[in-house]
Amino acid sequence: MDINIKEIEDKILAYLYETRSVSPQSVTKIKLAIELKDGRGDVRVFKSALQGLIQKDFIKKQEIRGNYKIEIKGIEEIERIEEN
Repeated sequence: MDINIKEIEDKILAYLYETRSVSPQSVTKIKLAIELKDGRGDVRVFKSALQGLIQKDFIKKQEIRGNYKIEIKGIEEIERIEEN
């Protein structure tokens, strides 16, 4: 696989940070924004990246619609990275 989970996590988090005012975002919008292909390997990495971000409490999945929203901890992480 050419793309690793950390790269995808970073792209997802950056996209959700940029769109936090219109958050939450659907899986389709996230995939389009990070320019992810539909290959099986890419989809597995994408799902793993989403789960990793949820476990780190950087993002949250909505119960009803299944969309994703950046959490305060995720915003703080992006801002910390931008400072360095």
